[in-house]
Amino acid sequence: MIALSRQANDDSAAPDERLLWKHPGSFGIDTSGGESSLQGQVTMLISCGPVEVATNAIALCPRLERVVAFSTSSVFSKASSPDGSENRQIADILARETQLQALCLESGLALAIFRPTLIYGCGLDRNISLLAAWIRRMGWLPLAGKASGLRQPVHADDLAGLAVNALMADKPVNLDSPACGGSTLSYRQMAELIFDALDKPRRIVNLPPRLMAALVSMVRLLPHLRGVNRQMVRRQNIDLVFDDSALKKLLEYQPRPFRPSAGDFEIPSESEKYRLFR
Repeated sequence: MIALSRQANDDSAAPDERLLWKHPGSFGIDTSGGESSLQGQVTMLISCGPVEVATNAIALCPRLERVVAFSTSSVFSKASSPDGSENRQIADILARETQLQALCLESGLALAIFRPTLIYGCGLDRNISLLAAWIRRMGWLPLAGKASGLRQPVHADDLAGLAVNALMADKPVNLDSPACGGSTLSYRQMAELIFDALDKPRRIVNLPPRLMAALVSMVRLLPHLRGVNRQMVRRQNIDLVFDDSALKKLLEYQPRPFRPSAGDFEIPSESEKYRLFR
């Protein structure tokens, strides 16, 4: 298995012989001028990073047969965002996806694009794990208004299984679909279950949305809250619910309901050994 990471370098040590870390810029390059043996080994690609890395990998691997690329459901929820930076980000993602799709079509490659909703279960997300970290630190959580917007949080393990199923399917999978979790619940209900998972009393403070947005504008400068913005507050009362029925039917996708444990907000011990840096 070959893993690409922008943190990898020529001295990156693999945890075992099953995994080889490579930097995207050096992947497939043979300094002797010939075709790299890595290029001929790769027949399947799972992309969990920037879309352009997947596009570059496809161009380097002539024996590829199937591609699974994880993108984002934000292309639906942020397309008309009042935040200019969010608009530009989504436009860039869509443009790079168009390039990926065109390359796969030209190369005759099966391409499955999965768009997860709120991911949890790995401790590295900037949504649910961020809420859990705040609750651990502060013991309470501020929410905007009733925080009634519906969510479908999805576990990272379910997404990993989905990717493997798509690659191993009897027929090549060509699909562009949301990938949702097994529960549809309000933002507030989701927060309450995070309190429960941490064995903390449910201490939720409902603030007027405008006041909450103003507070976010001030605290977002803190290192652990970078990336939080006013639009995230606004969306706490907006439904972000998607239809993944085609995915469920094609790949028998059955994601777990949202019943997290404290361990779901940390990096799993089995995965920890595969990290480049700690």
